[in-house]
Amino acid sequence: MKIDNPSPSNSGLKLFDLGTSKKLFLILCTAILWIATLIAYFIPDFNYWLVASFNTLRTDPLFAGFWYYYTKYMLYVIGIPLSILYLVSFKLNNLKPYRIVFLLAIMTSAIGTPLVDPVMKDLFAVPRPWVLYPDINSLYYVNGFSFPSGHSFQAFAGTLPLIICFLTSDDTFKRNGKTVTLAIILLIFAITLAFSRLFAGVHFLSDVLFGIGFAVILTVILASILQWLLDTGRLNLKNEKWYALIFIMMVFLNLVLIT
Repeated sequence: MKIDNPSPSNSGLKLFDLGTSKKLFLILCTAILWIATLIAYFIPDFNYWLVASFNTLRTDPLFAGFWYYYTKYMLYVIGIPLSILYLVSFKLNNLKPYRIVFLLAIMTSAIGTPLVDPVMKDLFAVPRPWVLYPDINSLYYVNGFSFPSGHSFQAFAGTLPLIICFLTSDDTFKRNGKTVTLAIILLIFAITLAFSRLFAGVHFLSDVLFGIGFAVILTVILASILQWLLDTGRLNLKNEKWYALIFIMMVFLNLVLIT
């Protein structure tokens, strides 16, 4: 008896269920974040007041030391481990269900990072806080413009797909106490990394909020595209390695050339 081989589109590669209600919720979150961005930007001196309010704390060695290293180096805890986990998931059965989730996080970071910097930064050309307000004592000084925050974008681009996955219950993923705990840890990590840019005095609140919002909406867009690629068989076990090669190379180029 002849047994038909499964088609590439039914290869077992799965993404979490991102239905219409979840997409609308995430789009609403983006809208709220971007409205808050406008409010922070257009209220006179609000952006300045918030960054300047940490001036005294930034002179404290403990505060300054912690947030300096946290904001400058914790970003590498996202891109490199994600790429390693994705590659390892080809061999470890326990990680195989999360393979496409890892790919989504890598894609979002790889595609969005150059859109934020240099495209959006050069387009809006908002100076850094210490340039506009010389009395702000930033923990360190970086080149380029301020809006939007690339660190804030990357913090959520690399973690949001996993957070959504850990909070999902569908045919592939089952939400439980462990996954909810992991989602909360990742969310706290992303929030603290994003707002560390404000604590360090290198970004305004409006930069941070817009960067987070862009990560959310880009995740929704790319998740929809990725699901379409899976459904149509354009992403399957035979060609997945090429997707992996392209986007992992983009992530490492972003880390070397942009961040």
